[in-house]
Amino acid sequence: MRSAVTKGVASSVDFRVRGDLHDMPFMDPKQGEFRIVAKVADVDYAYVPPASALASTTAAKAAAAPARAGAAARAPEPVWPALTGLSGELVFERAGMLVRNARGKLAGTAGLEVTKAEAQIADMSHHASLLRVDAQAKGPLGELLRVGGPLAGGETGEALARVRATGNADYRLHLELPLAALDNAKVQASIALAGNELQLAPEAPSFTQAKGTVGFTETGFSLAGMQARLLGGDIRIEGRGRFAGPNREVALKAQGTASAEGLRGTREAEWLTRIAAKASGSTPYAATFSMRDGVPEFSLSSTLQGLALNLPAPLVKTADEQMPLRIEKKVLQRETRNATAVAVQDQLSMALGRIGAAQYVREISGGEARVLRGSIGIGLAEGETASVPERGVLANVNVAKLDMPAWQALLGDAAGGGSAEPAGGAEEASSGYLPTRIAVRAQELGIAGRTLHNVVLGGTRDGSLWRANIDAAELSGYAEYRHTQAGRLYARLARLKIAPTEAKQVETLLDEQPDTLPALDIVIDDFELLGKRLGRAEIDAVNRGGAGREWLLNKLSFTVPEASFSAKGTWAAAGGTPSGRTEQRRTAMTFRLEIADAGDLLARFGMPGVLRRGSGRLEGEVNWRGSPFSLDYPSLGGQLQVNVGAGQFLKADPGLAKLLGVLSLQALPRRLTLDFRDVFSQGFAFDFIRGDAKIHNGIASTNNLQMKGVNAAALMDGSADIVRETQDLRVVVVPEINAGTAALVATAINPAIGLGTFLAQWVLSKPLATAATQEFHIEGTWADPKIAKVPRSILPDPQITLPVPGLGGGR
Repeated sequence: MRSAVTKGVASSVDFRVRGDLHDMPFMDPKQGEFRIVAKVADVDYAYVPPASALASTTAAKAAAAPARAGAAARAPEPVWPALTGLSGELVFERAGMLVRNARGKLAGTAGLEVTKAEAQIADMSHHASLLRVDAQAKGPLGELLRVGGPLAGGETGEALARVRATGNADYRLHLELPLAALDNAKVQASIALAGNELQLAPEAPSFTQAKGTVGFTETGFSLAGMQARLLGGDIRIEGRGRFAGPNREVALKAQGTASAEGLRGTREAEWLTRIAAKASGSTPYAATFSMRDGVPEFSLSSTLQGLALNLPAPLVKTADEQMPLRIEKKVLQRETRNATAVAVQDQLSMALGRIGAAQYVREISGGEARVLRGSIGIGLAEGETASVPERGVLANVNVAKLDMPAWQALLGDAAGGGSAEPAGGAEEASSGYLPTRIAVRAQELGIAGRTLHNVVLGGTRDGSLWRANIDAAELSGYAEYRHTQAGRLYARLARLKIAPTEAKQVETLLDEQPDTLPALDIVIDDFELLGKRLGRAEIDAVNRGGAGREWLLNKLSFTVPEASFSAKGTWAAAGGTPSGRTEQRRTAMTFRLEIADAGDLLARFGMPGVLRRGSGRLEGEVNWRGSPFSLDYPSLGGQLQVNVGAGQFLKADPGLAKLLGVLSLQALPRRLTLDFRDVFSQGFAFDFIRGDAKIHNGIASTNNLQMKGVNAAALMDGSADIVRETQDLRVVVVPEINAGTAALVATAINPAIGLGTFLAQWVLSKPLATAATQEFHIEGTWADPKIAKVPRSILPDPQITLPVPGLGGGR
């Protein structure tokens, strides 16, 4: 008692002793009477004092040491919270002690008030003294759980420590504590909930408006009349748990209703919130939870009737439709270790109507559950199964439509994609749920910004490396993909087709996700882009990221019988504008086009009948605003060099090749009566076309374009607006090529000099002057050009003597 009562004030003390003091404390009422009654206040009463205090006397120490030694070997004794600030009556009668009608607080808590308490030791004269405590209290539920967790100890204490609670509740407590053997304490307690909010674990949703009674004993707990609000609907729970003895277990059952609105409020599970955003209505469900040997098992079932889903296919349903859902986790295998049963394997499974099912067998004897094997079956026909293999995870998918980007946008990358290669721990454990082998059949498969049709795919996964053989209407071949932050796509395809309708999808994908685009190493034997057959294609590109989000194109080549194209370039964000805004990403490319047959090449690109034959080279540097898939003429810039020989412009309307119509000069005989009508009207046959051009904001300009035929030549300078399809050109036509005029076109015109200076540096002899050399000014649109003949006076006077480069003097 000296150790238990550490503070207090006594008043109105009644002290009565009657009998021979030798017989104190008069255990036999016939021998006498011993009684002390006092009113006390501000008392601190540690009804179970520390073990060291219990052993302070020699007798108590000798009696209690064996029991404590055994207890210490098993587990540390709990620290029972003291009562503080008590007021009430303290009664010593014979060998007993009684505290009655006490009011106070529980030590170490804020606001937890003891409204009535009694504590009694009937006989303190024996070693096996028994302390009985009865108390009623009220106050914050969270405070009770905070002190109750360490007091309960073991698994019960660990569970209570994770619980978060708000609101007040009423409590009742009855303790029977053998002071010499506290391990044998008897506990009866109850908590009467009054609309509290409870979160059983940080990752679990909260129960609100919880009502009912939770009863505790030293061996477990029970629930009576428990009801609450959870996930936007009512829920009723019943069950009990046992944590002492060889058969430790928990068994709970629940029935409730969940609403889409309630699921959207489940911030603890972001993936569930995203799904609920596409749902409406509510649905009933039933759930069970059990625990044995410290391993939880649970099940959840619902018809989902009443809940409408507007998720990506195949998860689309109206509220009236049923789509039975069942999720279950159960132990498969237990082993006996050190005379204790230990769960070593469990099975996690889910089934959703006829849509699909998944199951995983996991190793659970370690700290983290590890998937040993599993299967995923989606859209399988009747009689088909996704059997669990001996090792790894097998996925068998057969659907009409599967939109992977839609699911990824909805759920996020649950596999840890794009962050880093799994290095162990939680990321490695989570990747174990992904398939190691996959078989997919889909009429439509949305992936990487594209929609593939009639897909048959077989693939494997080794860590973050995926390998697959795929055949679809749009492509066929083999691919490898490493799913890491610096990912890499390796593909060798027999064919690949990107339709015009898909160009914007691919462009958007690349533009919106620059940080996650992988490196590319792709070879395609038959590549069709935007309706154009580009033959064999090779692509080598890396994503350098950074502030400019640079996409570096190390190699881009296309090879067809008519030509070969090779290029290098970048696709990156342009610099900031004066307003601080970042411009759209810009493509810059250096290219070279080796032409074997220009006419056939134009025909391949949908422009037949424009040109016959023609071989040579077109090279240069170009850039434009936007993606490599979309040439933006208004922002086009760069410079080009052309040198093509042995071809002929055809008389046919060039159609899409309108700019070639400008070069062919077919408009000249249509507008003017000229002596050289047959030269151009029937299609100009040229020995070569050569020259340079600069492009700025979609306007191409040249000052040295030369075309030479057998019987005529044409020299051009000026500009053509590619966006507006207009021109402003000067054309000098030499209808006959002879000894006097051959030098005029045989020498390449230096673009630094230009056509005007080039002409002025030559002395036009008498034969040249009479050879009907003429100059024209062409403007207006490409479809309806305006042609004006320039008077001969603008040509150099034939009597003027000018120096001729390379020929010495002149006349």
